[in-house]
Amino acid sequence: MTRPVVNGLRLEYQERINFVILDYDRRDDSALADTLGVRAHPAFAVLEPDSDSVAERFFGPVPDSFIREKIEAALAHSEG
Repeated sequence: MTRPVVNGLRLEYQERINFVILDYDRRDDSALADTLGVRAHPAFAVLEPDSDSVAERFFGPVPDSFIREKIEAALAHSEG
């Protein structure tokens, strides 16, 4: 069975970065999504380390290599 891309990346990077998966059917989750400016599905937001400021947003189905690139860039920024 193949895992969805985000779940596989979450497992791979979970020791180094936090993943938050929101369910739009839950009021608290949809409120957070609105705060982050995430209004489409699928949508992604990269937050600045130790902040609630959105550094980058991207939307729609994207290749896992693109998401991996964004994760690595966020990690390099926060660790460097």
